[in-house]
Amino acid sequence: MGTDSAKKLKSYLGAASWLRLLSLLLLAASVIALIVGISLASKDVDPSTAIEFYPAEKAMKGKYVYLDLTGITDPVASRDQETWYVAVDRELYGYIVKMEDWRFTSLKAHNDWWYAEEEYDIDPTRIYGMPNKIPDELADVVADVFDYDSKEQVRDVFGDFYLDCTDSPNDIPSGITIFLALVLFTVALVLFALNATRNGTARRCLKRLDKLGLTDAAAEQLDSPLNEIIGNDVTRISPDFVYCRRQGSVVALSDILWLYGHVQRYNGVIVSQTLRAATKANKEISVCQTEKGLGTEAFSRIMEVISTRFPSIMLGYSLENLNAYGNMIKEEKAKAKEEKEN
Repeated sequence: MGTDSAKKLKSYLGAASWLRLLSLLLLAASVIALIVGISLASKDVDPSTAIEFYPAEKAMKGKYVYLDLTGITDPVASRDQETWYVAVDRELYGYIVKMEDWRFTSLKAHNDWWYAEEEYDIDPTRIYGMPNKIPDELADVVADVFDYDSKEQVRDVFGDFYLDCTDSPNDIPSGITIFLALVLFTVALVLFALNATRNGTARRCLKRLDKLGLTDAAAEQLDSPLNEIIGNDVTRISPDFVYCRRQGSVVALSDILWLYGHVQRYNGVIVSQTLRAATKANKEISVCQTEKGLGTEAFSRIMEVISTRFPSIMLGYSLENLNAYGNMIKEEKAKAKEEKEN
């Protein structure tokens, strides 16, 4: 095998170096975005930026707020790991508050004050969070607990917002940044997988050509003026070879026994179509795959050109061709065994 011929074929069939570089850059960007997102999530918010919480004012939406809490009830509503309480300030105005269990535990003195039989003074504790709209389900639960007539009455008493102590101004930017990191990481993995698959196919095809002693011929015919070029140079058909750049494959026409289309479906919907070449080595190599601007017409043209140059190749998927291919493979194995013994 000529080294220059192998390099020429690898350069044409293998994944471009800029794709590999792009994969590495995307992977690095995803790591950076993840670190930034985690840093934002764990960063403390400056308490001095918080404003006093007024649950009846629409201007509270999206603001970082505080509440000087004096008393707090036991949990009045819960869902999964979320828990809501009712709290009051020093003037006994009521608020609906959502907080973590550990935070509620730290407010035990205020919880005791709520249920104490005798009144006594207690210093308020300032809590921080983000206002959220009170959903109908929560309003209904609070109405049941405190015997209000309706959820509308709950909103009249507690306002339109509850204080979410589990939320902070950093949550949205950190969430977006972490989501971006996951997207970049996914894209990088997909590119890595596609590049690895393409390069792996190229290596297997070149190994097969080397075994057949056809590497130099394949490299020489790559730029033959007799080549039929399909699509945007997606597939080339020379007098003796078929090259598929996107799949990273090159197959000698003399090595093909059967050429057929394969359809992949997801929930009954066609997601891809591939033209496969079943070879004498009992391997199936993709020589074309549908994409934008390259449909079934291209498949028909490829099959037409190949069948014209090698009429012995079976075309189309059928049970008859499947059985015939199985018999041909048995004959090829028997021939190879006989040659090896001799």
